[in-house]
Amino acid sequence: RALFHATKKEEGESSMKKKLTALVLSLVIAAMPAAAPVMNVQTVSAATTKAAVLKNTWSKDHKYYYDKNGKKVKGIRKIGKYTYIFDSKYTLVKNKKYYKYNASTYYRIDTRGRATKLSQVETLAAIRLQKCGGNLRKAFNWSASLRYNGNYKVAKKNQTYYGIYGFRTGSGDCYVMASTFYWMAKVAGYNAHYVTGYVNKGKGNGPHAWVEIKVKNNTYVYDPNFQKEYGPKGYTGYAVKYGQKGTLKYIKKKVY
Repeated sequence: RALFHATKKEEGESSMKKKLTALVLSLVIAAMPAAAPVMNVQTVSAATTKAAVLKNTWSKDHKYYYDKNGKKVKGIRKIGKYTYIFDSKYTLVKNKKYYKYNASTYYRIDTRGRATKLSQVETLAAIRLQKCGGNLRKAFNWSASLRYNGNYKVAKKNQTYYGIYGFRTGSGDCYVMASTFYWMAKVAGYNAHYVTGYVNKGKGNGPHAWVEIKVKNNTYVYDPNFQKEYGPKGYTGYAVKYGQKGTLKYIKKKVY
């Protein structure tokens, strides 16, 4: 019996020691830093911050724009109060006098990339100007080559409607010829003005229209109709000065 009681006592002490050991180990483990979870949290946080920076914002060089998903955009985009165009490589298009977006839509784009859609007559002028290779002299010759037609119907008689008529029909009189060239020169970036008034051919004054282009302090006359009529005789209506020998006597009435 004594031996039995001694054995029971030893077993009890052994069990107590095991419990104490287990408790100490659990406390030590609980006190150890959880390295792996902390690293995961830092990694997720950094990725989230990077994605947040790229949402709806410009790149540092102002060359690309990132949408709400953090992806580069392309095509026409309204950002703030301005319109921008990004090409197929997601690059911002800048400094274009007449940029072809599609077959019937052209834009004027400044050096900062801000785009303005061209009007109907400006678009027609841009299409024709491109066919002339962007060359001002070729554009002038095209206007001078219009079939003469002084009996046409135009909704409103001004340079806009005259221009539309000329680009669409390929015909017209001095007003139409001057208007088509005026719009091509304007779209090309020249300081061009459409002028109406009279010319003196020695038999009184007749109504007429022509174009002025100002270069620095000089003003030059461009008269496609004069070119059509007198060009075959060796005269020119391209970039002449007022009062120059071999030209008409121009009397200005309105300059637009």
